[in-house]
Amino acid sequence: MIKRSGWAVVFDLDETLVLTSPLESLRRWRKWKEVYAAFGQTRLPDGTLRFLERIAEKATLAVVTKAPRSYAERLLAFHGIELPVVVGYHDVKRVKPDPEALLLASQKLGIEPFHCIYVGDDENDVQAARSAGFTPIGVCWGEPLDIGVEPICASWDEVYNVILELIGE
Repeated sequence: MIKRSGWAVVFDLDETLVLTSPLESLRRWRKWKEVYAAFGQTRLPDGTLRFLERIAEKATLAVVTKAPRSYAERLLAFHGIELPVVVGYHDVKRVKPDPEALLLASQKLGIEPFHCIYVGDDENDVQAARSAGFTPIGVCWGEPLDIGVEPICASWDEVYNVILELIGE
């Protein structure tokens, strides 16, 4: 059990924490060797590393993804992101929108779900967060999306401010 603070911020990986759309067709065909070789085509939304540094002072961080954990860990390492908990496809029986993966992250972090925030870019992320008792924050790094919450499309700074409001800082 990790528990460093009273709050956790848990992130979706693809198109939230890392912009991975160039890998989509390779992943669909499960060409993992080619996926890993193409990590250089992915990028972080502007300000990601600074945001993670700032928010890590306020909350414990994790990733929950429908992708395999090995892919997630390698992609995060490629971008210099180190998080204490990564929950992936093979860690659960049911993937998002089922809340199982989020609840597992909460358990591994040692933080109750009602003190967890889930940041994602998809309706399944929002549904899983609500079902798990997390507070959802939707993001979009381009065109606004209809994902069940009003998404934040401006910047990580805006996400940071919303998180601070939620945790009472």
